[in-house]
Amino acid sequence: MKLKNFDFDKVITSSWALWILSISLSVFMWIYVTGIEESEFINRKFSCPLEYRGLDSQVILRGRLSEVDVEIRGSEEALMRLDYNSVKAYVDARNLVPGKKYTLNINVETPANISLISCFPSQATLDLVRQISRLVTVETILPQNIPEGHYIEGVEIIPKEVGIRGAEDDVAKVGSVRITPTIEELQEGGERLMAVKLTQSEAFEDNVTVEPAQVRFHGTLVRGLPRKRVPVNVRLTGKLDNDYEIRAVTTEPSEIQIEGTLEDLAKVETIDTEVIDVSMITENQSIVTPLRQPEVEGVSLVNNSSVRVSLQLSEARAETMLTNIPIEIREVADKSQNWEASPMNVSVTIEGKPSIIANLSKDDINIKAYVDMTNIFMTPVTLPVRAETTSEDVFRITKIDPANVTVNNME
Repeated sequence: MKLKNFDFDKVITSSWALWILSISLSVFMWIYVTGIEESEFINRKFSCPLEYRGLDSQVILRGRLSEVDVEIRGSEEALMRLDYNSVKAYVDARNLVPGKKYTLNINVETPANISLISCFPSQATLDLVRQISRLVTVETILPQNIPEGHYIEGVEIIPKEVGIRGAEDDVAKVGSVRITPTIEELQEGGERLMAVKLTQSEAFEDNVTVEPAQVRFHGTLVRGLPRKRVPVNVRLTGKLDNDYEIRAVTTEPSEIQIEGTLEDLAKVETIDTEVIDVSMITENQSIVTPLRQPEVEGVSLVNNSSVRVSLQLSEARAETMLTNIPIEIREVADKSQNWEASPMNVSVTIEGKPSIIANLSKDDINIKAYVDMTNIFMTPVTLPVRAETTSEDVFRITKIDPANVTVNNME
C-alpha cells in the first residue's frame, strides 16, 4: 500500500512534531542527569552505640540496649571522609522515674551532608531501677583445718568496712562480705591484699560492685592456745561519803588478754578486779589493784595480773525547799503608804552539800525575800522576787516560787 501525497518534510517541520521532539529531549536529559546524580550517592549500614542522655546517676537501666543498626546515605566522597563517631544514636532519658518502664523513640544525629535512611530498632524500652550504696563490715572466715595447738594472732582488716553498690533489690540480697585466708597464707604471716567476696541469698539481676574490691589483711598462725582481749570490770564496795560521788572510774590498761580454747573463751566477757573499798575515799585516787582469775576453768590471764584503777570524785549536791518566806518591800518612794505584795510569801529552794542540807532548819538559815520598788510610783505593778542570804559560802539559792508578785498600795 502506498501513501499518496504524503509530505514528510512538512510533517517534520510542523509545530506538533517540534513540540513532541522537545518534550522527548527534555525527558531524556532528565533521565540522564538523574541517573548520573543517583550513581554518585551510596548507602551504608553499620552498628551505632546507643546513648542514654540525661539518665540520673542514681539509676540503673535494666536490660539495656547497647547499640542499634543505622543506614545512612551520602555521596561516595562524603562517606569516605565520614567519622562514624559523628553519627549519634540516643534516647532522651531526662526526668524519668525509677520503678517504671518507658518505651521511647531512638533519635539519630548525622552530619549535614549525610542523611538518615533507617534505624533499627526505632524504639527502646527503658526499665529503670533505683541504685543505692551500703556499708558492710568485712568478716574473716578462718579455715576449718587449723592444726591442733595453734591459733590466729593479730587479726586485722583495713578497711574494716567496704561499700557495696547496685540496684536496690540486688543490694538487699547481700548476706555478708568476707575474706577467706588459707592455712598457707596464715602460716606465711605478714600483710597481704585479699579479695572481698559476697554471699547472697539469690542471684543478682544486675551488676553489684564492691569498693574497695580488696582489703589489707594481717594475721599469723602461731603455736599455743587462742587468745582474746576482754574489758576490765572494777568492783567497788562500801558507802562513799555523802558529800561526794564517783564521777568516773578508769583502768590502765582498759582491756586484758586471756587465753584458752575457743569454746571456753566465748564464755568470758569481762575480767574482774579485786574489791576496792571506797568508804574512806574523799579525793581522787589512783590504786594498783590485783585482777581475779577467770571463773571459767581452762582460761587464764596473759601477762597482766593487776591494773591501775583511777577514781575521780565530784562534790555531791542536795536541795531543800523552804516555804512561807515573807516578802519585804524595799526602796519605796513614800514610806508612809501601806504597801502589800500578793502573794505575801514565797518558797525558796537552796542547794548545798548533802551533810549540810540534811541538818539545816529554818531557824539556821537567814534568808530574806524582797521586791525592789526603786523608781516605781504607780501601782499595782508586777515585780520579780529576789532573795539574799548571809550563808552564801554554805549553800546557794536556786529557785524562788513564785518568781513574780503583784505589789499594790492598800490605802
